Amino acid sequence: MTLSLKFIIRYRFFVLGLLLLITGAFAFIASRGVIASSIGNLFFGDDHPEYSRYKNRIREFANDEVFIIAYHDPDFLSPLKLQQLEGVIEKIKEIPEVGRVDSILNAQHTFASDDTLVVKKYADEVIDQPDRLSNVHASLRADDMLTGLLISNDGDHVAVIVELEPDEERAVERGPSVVSEVLELFRKAGFESENLHRVGLVATLSEVMFQTRYNITRLFPFVCVVLLIVLYVMFHRFWPVFITLVVALMAVIWTLGFAVLLDRNINIFIAISPVVILIVTTSDVIHLCSAYMLELGRGKPKDAAIFSSGHDVGTACLMTSATTFVGFVSMSLVPVPAFQQMGLVLGFGVAVALLLAMTLTPILFWLMRKPEPWNDAVSKSQKLLTKTLTIIQQFSLKKPVVIICIFAAGVGISIWGLIHLNIETDFNKRLDENNIIRIDEKFYLQYFSGSNFLDVFITAPEPGGLLEPEVFLKVAAFQKALEGMPEVDNVVSLVNLMETIDAEINSGLSFQNKGSMTRQLLAQYILLFEMSGGEDLERLVNFEHQTMRMAVRLTDTRVRATYDFGQKVKQTAHRVLQDSAEVDTTGLIYLMGVFLDEIINGQRIGLVFAFTLILLLMIFWMKSIRIGLWSMLPNLLPILALAGYLGLFYNEVDSDTITIAMIAIGIGVDDTIHFLMRLRFESARCDSSLEALQRTFHFSGRAIIITTVILAAGFAPFALSDYYSVGIMGTLLPFTLIIALLADLLLIPALLTLGAIKFSARSSRQTLHSQVDFG
Repeated sequence: MTLSLKFIIRYRFFVLGLLLLITGAFAFIASRGVIASSIGNLFFGDDHPEYSRYKNRIREFANDEVFIIAYHDPDFLSPLKLQQLEGVIEKIKEIPEVGRVDSILNAQHTFASDDTLVVKKYADEVIDQPDRLSNVHASLRADDMLTGLLISNDGDHVAVIVELEPDEERAVERGPSVVSEVLELFRKAGFESENLHRVGLVATLSEVMFQTRYNITRLFPFVCVVLLIVLYVMFHRFWPVFITLVVALMAVIWTLGFAVLLDRNINIFIAISPVVILIVTTSDVIHLCSAYMLELGRGKPKDAAIFSSGHDVGTACLMTSATTFVGFVSMSLVPVPAFQQMGLVLGFGVAVALLLAMTLTPILFWLMRKPEPWNDAVSKSQKLLTKTLTIIQQFSLKKPVVIICIFAAGVGISIWGLIHLNIETDFNKRLDENNIIRIDEKFYLQYFSGSNFLDVFITAPEPGGLLEPEVFLKVAAFQKALEGMPEVDNVVSLVNLMETIDAEINSGLSFQNKGSMTRQLLAQYILLFEMSGGEDLERLVNFEHQTMRMAVRLTDTRVRATYDFGQKVKQTAHRVLQDSAEVDTTGLIYLMGVFLDEIINGQRIGLVFAFTLILLLMIFWMKSIRIGLWSMLPNLLPILALAGYLGLFYNEVDSDTITIAMIAIGIGVDDTIHFLMRLRFESARCDSSLEALQRTFHFSGRAIIITTVILAAGFAPFALSDYYSVGIMGTLLPFTLIIALLADLLLIPALLTLGAIKFSARSSRQTLHSQVDFG
């Protein structure tokens, strides 16, 4: 390490110029990135076979890229309001990405008049016969295929469904733009902004992208300011703030450039990587600055202080970067594209942070004027820190058994909470309750039906097989069985249309008297509907009358619950349909449920991989299997504490929460390494274990507290994000880091006192026990 530092200092201007050149190149690459997210890229991968099958299935009948604009208007059927709505919809259809718009304007009323089937739009009925407005309104509310979807259950609210054109080449950021354009068209037409509520996948994705921009444009600068303030308070000098800012910003630029090289689209997870790398780099630089100041305080000249701090801290930083790298890269084992990409980007960022910290920081030390060493009398923060370290040191040495018992009790409570941990995911609830999307969703669920659709596709063995009376009656019985389930809000399919036509033409006798139903009768009903002007039949059944779509609206939006219900649907289909037809269930929420256990298993594998590899590294670095094993205890405790806390206080835990553990084990182990490596160095230099421990507290203990405070303060602004997976990094991650700090400063010295961890001192005649005054 010393030789590399001497090389860097000797050729400092060449190294500095090379770093600036690389930074400029990465800055140019990063500028080519765009903020964009898609469900496929975030969760499944567009080439995933299950997701590809879903897209092929759903787009055979309708595109799933839709959003809904709902609003309150008891007088929506008046000619004036219909004209106002028609003007808006005509302009919406002019948007190139919009493929279809459904509203009360094209809602169809199927009824019989003089024994003739009539299919007429409800809006046309009102325009043709204004005096029948109340009757039309009553008929519209009684229409099972429309109530809860285009008209509210109370009849005073309406919805407009905007469906985008299927287009694999369309830039994903255009979807949210379309949402904004549609809302603006409504406002320009005279609709009040506070009365417009948007829901649906595209609307949610629009908010996710807004949160992505928020993380980059708001959170990142805010975190920078917080870190700078905390740094100044802790060091009471400006130069550590300046050096940290320069090194960290360069690391961020390199990381973002690498991310854009992997994928030009910057999703919400990649958007948080700048803040994470900023904080990780800050941690490395702080340890170097702290050690440099302390070496100067020992009376060393400037160059000796640079080399000494760089050697001792640099070795530890190399090790901490390796463990952090392992923790971050372990996220790549999670079978979710967003996490795989995030793991690679953060792993690269950690390597870059180490490289820049160990090259640029010593160069800046050399170029700057020699600073005054720390003085507790001058710096109140350092004086307070010294007192805190003294108290912690005395307590850890005098009460080791008490400390062990406290941590053991915490482990027991955590294991109890872990047993009760229930992992579930609700994509809609990943946005904060006060977020506009969640507010609009509550409005929609209050007046309309559920927004979670499970698509059930029923396929007969032969073309035209669905029109066989035996098959069709079984399908109708299957739908009735689904409608009777408590999880179901409503079911819409070809069965509803056939029942409506039969009720109007034949008083419902064909469904009441099963023997009177024939293939010819069902085919005639379909033909009558089409000849009478009926539209959109292709959304219910394919041209060959072999496959039909059954849209099942659910009251629950949780992914595991949706998947479990899908399995229940298949079981019911097997019982009711038997061999008459095949049933396939799909849908975005359902697919997430399919992969939830796979995702959780990937996260567990990632955790085990990270823990095992870090353990092997610790054994190698500590040159002792025993010390390596004991050193992992302070890093296991924060994860157990996190799991216990979640299991005890959360009814359900989002699957993304496990990622916090993967990040925590990568970052939290850093303090353990710095403490143990310094203890190992000092043990070889000092005459007693007590002196080695005291010097370790003085050097590494101080830096560990500073870095933990700065890490916690740096991650805290994440809590401002409305997106759950980002917000927990500002709440749960600082929680785990604080637990890790307590374990390092209390548990490790206690284990040392009891002899569980022991390094060979220069003079082994005096032990730690014999030199501690237990008073």
